[in-house]
Amino acid sequence: MPGSLRCRKSQQVIFRHPGNPCATLCGNALPANKRRPRPPQQGATVPVNEAITSSTTLRFARPISSLILCFLIWLAPWASTVLALTIDPELERQTIDSDIEMVVTSAKTTVADVLRRRDAEWQPVKSEINSGYKDAVHWFRLELENPKSVAIKRLLEIGYPLLDHLTLYEIVGGRVTQRTETGDRQPFHKRPIQDRHFLFPVTLPADGDLTILLRVQTSGSLQVPLTLWQERAFHADSEAGSNLRASLYGILLVMCAFNLFLFASLRKKAYLYYVLVVFSTLVLMSSLHGFAFQYVYPDSPRLHELVILLIVPLCQILFCLFTMEFLDLKRHQPQVNRLFQILISLAILCLLGAFVLPYEISTRLSVILSLPVAAANLMAGLWLWYHHKRSARLFSLAWMSLLAGLILAVLNRVGALPANFLTVNSISLGASLQALLFSFALADRFNREREARFQAQQSTLEAVQSQRRAEQRLFHAASHHELTGLPNRLLFEDRVQARLGNLPEGHEMVIVLLHLRRADEVNKTLGYRNADQLLQKVAIRLNQVVGDCPNAVPLRTSEQNALNCAAYVEGVTFACALSGQEPDKLLSQATSTAEQMAQPIDFMGLSMDLSFTVGCSFTENGNGHIHMLLRQAFIAFDQASHHSGTVAVYKPEMNPYSERRLTLMTELRSAIENDKLRLYFQPQLNPQTQRVKGFEALLRWSHPEYGIIPPDEFIPMAEQTGLIKPLTRWVISNALSFCHQLNHVDPTITVAVNISAVNLREPGFSEQAKDLLSSSQVDARNLVMEVTETEAMTDPKSAIQTLRALKEAQIGLSIDDFGTGHSSLSYIRKLPISEIKIDRSFVTGMDKNDGDSTIVRTTVNMCHDLGYEVVAEGVETAEVQSMLAAMNCDRVQGYHIAPPMDADQAITWLVDRPAFL
Repeated sequence: MPGSLRCRKSQQVIFRHPGNPCATLCGNALPANKRRPRPPQQGATVPVNEAITSSTTLRFARPISSLILCFLIWLAPWASTVLALTIDPELERQTIDSDIEMVVTSAKTTVADVLRRRDAEWQPVKSEINSGYKDAVHWFRLELENPKSVAIKRLLEIGYPLLDHLTLYEIVGGRVTQRTETGDRQPFHKRPIQDRHFLFPVTLPADGDLTILLRVQTSGSLQVPLTLWQERAFHADSEAGSNLRASLYGILLVMCAFNLFLFASLRKKAYLYYVLVVFSTLVLMSSLHGFAFQYVYPDSPRLHELVILLIVPLCQILFCLFTMEFLDLKRHQPQVNRLFQILISLAILCLLGAFVLPYEISTRLSVILSLPVAAANLMAGLWLWYHHKRSARLFSLAWMSLLAGLILAVLNRVGALPANFLTVNSISLGASLQALLFSFALADRFNREREARFQAQQSTLEAVQSQRRAEQRLFHAASHHELTGLPNRLLFEDRVQARLGNLPEGHEMVIVLLHLRRADEVNKTLGYRNADQLLQKVAIRLNQVVGDCPNAVPLRTSEQNALNCAAYVEGVTFACALSGQEPDKLLSQATSTAEQMAQPIDFMGLSMDLSFTVGCSFTENGNGHIHMLLRQAFIAFDQASHHSGTVAVYKPEMNPYSERRLTLMTELRSAIENDKLRLYFQPQLNPQTQRVKGFEALLRWSHPEYGIIPPDEFIPMAEQTGLIKPLTRWVISNALSFCHQLNHVDPTITVAVNISAVNLREPGFSEQAKDLLSSSQVDARNLVMEVTETEAMTDPKSAIQTLRALKEAQIGLSIDDFGTGHSSLSYIRKLPISEIKIDRSFVTGMDKNDGDSTIVRTTVNMCHDLGYEVVAEGVETAEVQSMLAAMNCDRVQGYHIAPPMDADQAITWLVDRPAFL
């Protein structure tokens, strides 16, 4: 790069020619394979006014440029790396929550000042930006890369519509090429794109990059959710969201109109207050969503700000008035009524303060007051509910929903909770549910008053019939799955239990669970809407197939007189029940049902193959309760998920929650504390020199009742119960004792122990390992810790941090069972390991399987090229050992060399080996 120096170690651009006044003195350069240098675009750059440096300053800077250059060369290795986001042309949407950096400055800081800041001053943003109420100016820097040879156009969306001042700078070659200013304090037509959110069109040059600086200052909550969109995808998503909110607003308006009609008819103030509450809630939601500013007063930002400030205390006043009238607090609770009068007075003060107080103070006072107002309304309803006032029930539930929404909103505004669909829309959701429940409460009061007034007239009978129909619909909704229309689990349990209570003597019943496999693949391939339609067709077919079984237990007759024999349980799992005298025949029918359901189904012009996992449980196991039968069927279903059989029938021995498991979980701790576990050691030797290079420690548990318990059984229990932590300490301590004995024979021999993913996430694990090494007086290089690649990927961030700490302590690190997990080599390369263990599944049969031999040879060569040592486990024959020696494998391990031995046997075996001499 002309006129600049680049640090070879950190790739930092540490100096540029002072003739460029906007050039960054210290910045980052991406690696060569990520960024190609190119000359600045002629005519495209726009110098920043604030960045213009006077000629006097330049003349003063030149004499000391050499000193600055030396200082920056010394500082370059400690500079941080600029985050960069590569734009994928195929993705319609890219959420930006980690590839961005932030710096907080004063209001007088210019873009030139920001450009001159060192990269070390920028803080990487770890998650979505939500800093609560912050008055300072926040600058955000985003590096975008275009890997394609054509320019890419995107829309940069800031999905929070209540930000006062926003300025976006596009930086190319250290100079501002585009400056766009907008915000909530400007008229709506000045936005670059007319939308309720802030949108900025961004164009990335071909094979180039673009730096975006975003200046944000706001008096309210500082939330900056950033998303890059393809234009068509954004408009489609925006239209869908707008339609949803329009539907919600329409429902609220209909509720207002309906209750306004009731007020005009009945002259009850509660209905008028309710209409005002719902309408003010609608104004609040439309203002918070940005729709009011966009469509009602787009040229009046001050009015928009004032509406937001006024509507919150106004809602509080109306809520209190509605509560006082609806619950008749003046008659039932005079003291509580006085409390509400005080709250109304405070809300009026907030209302008046909106005209004289600064925005940040006014809005915070209103938000803070919302919590005691909501809490007081809720407590008033609960108090009357406790005293058996019927009208307070739905009222209390309504306030619970709003209070929950307010709490989530406040925590989100102050930065305690991240911005997501729930927290961003919590007030809208809570207020909508509250309005709906208020409507139900008012309707309930209306119905009761109407029944009392016209109980002698025919209208009373019609109201009762209408209510019964509503109850039937509610019962149907509560007892059936909405999507498939099948009876749900509650109705299934009720009908089957009733049948179990009247089961004829000699009859058996089988509960059959059918789980649709690969449902996630269907969702991702067809989309959730089409997948729902497919699930409906599956439900129809299942109900027909089960209905044709002569022994099917009927659950319910639908309105179309169709017999429902299948039920929806959960997710994509269905159930049915068969009853008869011959269990074999029932099982045969269950198997036939599974086979018929597995037949291809025509959907959207495709013939789709279906696959089901089936689990069954019989009453012959001595269980006559539906809950126990369903539990056993789920256990069988889990077994079917791991076996190739089509149908799995429950048997007591397949229960993972059996008495044996509970006993072992209880006694494992005692075994650790009382030293009842044993370590065995299997040697590892160099196949070329035949010298022993190390041992692997293998844990064994000999139970007095159950005999030898394999590690595959008790290690998962230890991980689930937290015993894996003391268990790992015990293993390391005993392995170090064996190391101490080995030091008297050969101090270069290592001992490998296995650690769990739980240990990698455990705080202070590396320090505890160091303490055990120190107390055992064993060199850290004699200890090797093995972790499987799957465990290392459970929590990559914690795993890398812990492994680095162990590496710094000179403890050897190894990846165990390499080749059986799902990690990529690029990820393995990031781990600070020195050894790779090839899984025995590739080694044991490599003398008979050319494919395994090729995999092992390729792995050995690849690992050697990457600087790793290679250990092959599972060596059972001399032929395999010879082949590994020819491949220059560093270590081999297996029963051909020696079986696992206790410590004394291992020492004796080592000393007696001729190769040792």
